[in-house]
Amino acid sequence: MGYRLVNTDHLGIIWSQRTLGESNRSIARRLGLDRGTVNRYAEAIDALAIPPDTPLAEVRSRLSVLGSVNAKGKPARAVLEPLEEEIRSLLAGDRTKGALPMKAKTAWLVIQERHGLGERPSYESFKRFVRDRRLDRKASKATVRIEVEPGDEIQVDYAKMGGWVVAGKSRTIYAFIGILSFSRLPFVLFGPSQDEVSFAKALAAMLSCYGGSARRINLDNLKAGVLAAGIFDPVLNRTFAELCDHYGILPDPARPASPKDKGKVERIVPVVRELWKRLTALHPAASLEELNELARAWARDDYGKRCHGTTGAAPVAAFEGVERARLAPLPPEPFEPASWTVAKVNPDQFIRVGKRLYGLPALYIGKRVAVRSTDTLVEIYFEHKLVRSYPVTDALKSYLPQDFPAHGQPFVPGAYARSLIVKAREISPQAAEYLRLMLKGGGNLSLRRAQACLSVLQSRKDCPALSHVLGYAIAHQVFKPDALKVLFEDESRQRTLPFPISPCGAAMGRDVGYYVGP
Repeated sequence: MGYRLVNTDHLGIIWSQRTLGESNRSIARRLGLDRGTVNRYAEAIDALAIPPDTPLAEVRSRLSVLGSVNAKGKPARAVLEPLEEEIRSLLAGDRTKGALPMKAKTAWLVIQERHGLGERPSYESFKRFVRDRRLDRKASKATVRIEVEPGDEIQVDYAKMGGWVVAGKSRTIYAFIGILSFSRLPFVLFGPSQDEVSFAKALAAMLSCYGGSARRINLDNLKAGVLAAGIFDPVLNRTFAELCDHYGILPDPARPASPKDKGKVERIVPVVRELWKRLTALHPAASLEELNELARAWARDDYGKRCHGTTGAAPVAAFEGVERARLAPLPPEPFEPASWTVAKVNPDQFIRVGKRLYGLPALYIGKRVAVRSTDTLVEIYFEHKLVRSYPVTDALKSYLPQDFPAHGQPFVPGAYARSLIVKAREISPQAAEYLRLMLKGGGNLSLRRAQACLSVLQSRKDCPALSHVLGYAIAHQVFKPDALKVLFEDESRQRTLPFPISPCGAAMGRDVGYYVGP
């Protein structure tokens, strides 16, 4: 039979059963011990001569001296105990002396080499010694518990829950978790997104559930709330900033990578994860809305009515009795969350917001504008000034006709061709006629040729031979930009030779006005 430690309870049974006249064999069978072990302990108990009427407490006290008789030896501990401080220093390290902390395996190898221990004690015995003596534990740091006044703070956080089917699609579900720092009353909302609009809607739903708002909100640095983290001057997401302004809440982001700054909500995150597992196991066919209803009932009727270990009061009782009256009233108008994006104005004077196009005046071409979008309205800002606002409709394109010239109205057949002709007319009427003839056949090829030829004409508009080149191009239907460039180059290579004339011939010369007449 393998080794088994005999404790005081075993010794008490041996004494009591022998007092009743039971044999050592039956006692050994009852306790599952070796008969030889029972025989040795029976002899030791008989040597103590304990009277049968002795109180049980005194019997246990007198039998306790026999507890170490069958104790197993610990040779490894005897070897390692003198080296305890050395092992502790190896595990902890000393950065002032350039000694880095070691793992238990490395420390065991060092001890073996230094003291020539060979393979004994084994690594398992070494780990057990380190664990029993707590040699690998760092000194605990004191934590200051921060408590607040009623209605002073709400802490919020997101936590990943798992997969669920939403609208026929498998989605990853996150839990938005909020908690009032004074009463510890939680709010839980499951959803498939953590974007700025979802975050703002969850915050608004939480405040509506509480029936008021706290003075400040403590959150971590998720992008839906904080665009750029900072200890002194974090940059807030515009949607979150609008929500705080609407409810009169002071945003109070935690320091980066400092979960203890919002420890109250961090503490309840694993509780909410277990809640999610329980709800999805009990209601596998429930919709996300039904799970949220169950979560709200849990927060009020289950978690909310249990005595909190820190405050010593049930969260619902603390909320209803003290904190509710200290919350600020909600505004009469509900908050409508908006998403902010940045868009560049395309050469056609349009920007894309989602799947829709919105027009702007021509002076904003190439510039970046800020776009504020809600479910009902799209507002476009340039340098913090409102430029245009459009109601959200089913139309894919929205614009004001006055933002575009008459000849260049967007999405009108032939508008682009007319705009090219108008630009050519700024050069000369002959250039406009040239482009009109070129575009007469229609088609994308004609448009590309007209655009390229217009570019050539604009670059040569000061050429003295412009009229001559255009006349030749119109007469011979030169409608290709490369051929048009060749005509201009040929004109630039021509030289005007002086014509010899005698004095008599010069006297007969007349000004052109002589022939035209008055």
